[in-house]
Amino acid sequence: MTLLAGASILLFFVWLGLFRSAILICLAFLLFTFAWRTISSLYIDLTGPVFSSQLEMFIGPGVMTVFQSIAYFLTLLPFLWVFNARALDEWARAAPTPGLPASQSQLTLSDVTFYASVLFLILLFGALIQGGVIPLFAKIERWTFNEQASFLHRLVVERGDMLCFWWGTMFVAERLRRQRYDYRFVGLLAVLTFYMFLAGGRFSPFYRYCAFFVIPFSAVLIVQARDLGSASLFSLLPRVSDRRIVLAGTGVIVLIAMMIAFALYWNLTRVRGFEGQAALDAFVERVLVQPSEIGWASYQRVLVNGDWDARHAFDFLFDRPIVAGRNTTPQLLMSETIGEPRTTEHITGGFQFAGGFPEIFFELFGPYFGWIFLLGAGWLTALLSAVMIRSIIAERYVTAALSFYVLYGIYVMYIGGMLNFVATPTYWVKIAALFAAIIIEERAPILPWVLADRTRLFRRFVVRRPQLP
Repeated sequence: MTLLAGASILLFFVWLGLFRSAILICLAFLLFTFAWRTISSLYIDLTGPVFSSQLEMFIGPGVMTVFQSIAYFLTLLPFLWVFNARALDEWARAAPTPGLPASQSQLTLSDVTFYASVLFLILLFGALIQGGVIPLFAKIERWTFNEQASFLHRLVVERGDMLCFWWGTMFVAERLRRQRYDYRFVGLLAVLTFYMFLAGGRFSPFYRYCAFFVIPFSAVLIVQARDLGSASLFSLLPRVSDRRIVLAGTGVIVLIAMMIAFALYWNLTRVRGFEGQAALDAFVERVLVQPSEIGWASYQRVLVNGDWDARHAFDFLFDRPIVAGRNTTPQLLMSETIGEPRTTEHITGGFQFAGGFPEIFFELFGPYFGWIFLLGAGWLTALLSAVMIRSIIAERYVTAALSFYVLYGIYVMYIGGMLNFVATPTYWVKIAALFAAIIIEERAPILPWVLADRTRLFRRFVVRRPQLP
């Protein structure tokens, strides 16, 4: 049963790639995590008992994969309804007809984004060099560097995902408008990932930045289906008419894979000091055990043994966590699994375990109602994703950006189980801003594609420039 459940959900992901490519690309960030954790749960369930150094206990075997696979399927099921063939066809046919490439005299939104991004990256690298410490060469952990890094570095850590999504939007916007991609933004993505490589990033920033960058590409797939006379996206590559994007994508993937492999090796052997078999064991535990270890303990406690306390979970998550203002789900799960004082020592020291979804739904809503809330969260995510992708197609860039901004909290929920983001007033301000943008951009875009005429700007500058005596 365990092997069948795990294989079924993995094959479902493959089916999405073959028959629902737009959904696959739109959910690239989540599907990679779901697949990784499915493999991790299979490893624990089928090869257990395995020792977890973080939990200081043996875990597995079990049936975690079965429960987890059902939860993932319920999460993705609403996307098949929202992103149905009829809806995709309507979105595609409402897209503006592509025109001629912008003239050199026009200053477009992508131009301004590119120039501002180049300036930002120059300042970012300058701050890194001026600081005198490059984590990769200094052999220090990234969280140690984050505490002493510049404001610009912290800005990248906190807002880099949003930046990469905007770059991806600009990358495909030129394709939707002018039948060509803006490869300048692929270069910006490569430079930013190289910076994170120098700053001690091992895996997370590379995969996050690339996943958020490609999400807008699902809009291209939908519009290209219109040109082929069908809204059914059977395969990804036949929809990619510009083969340069395949080469660019392959190059970026290979480059980032090499950086990830080296970064993991360097961190384990040079930063943490593992050698030989110990390094290999640490790598296996990091990849196959840690992503699901806290979840396995939660499944055993709630779904197998029926031990759960909704009132305690709610109070801990929203009223009395160990550290407020951060993701409280790992704090609860760690407290229930490894107890005190270890949980408080870890959390106050800035360290928490991976995982949290979907197990937090069962901790909070119980072994029965948890499934209903999982399905409801999937519907909400699918509808917001539809607004985001449709806005990219319709050139409503502010709505698309705000949709992503609202979705980002939900992404964090799916990755780390975070639920307390809904209790912050700023999140509801984002939702209000999204509704306002939707209403306004139904009439006209807030950000037009062509912002100014370079020739006119130059002439105004020359005319207003004070004459020297």
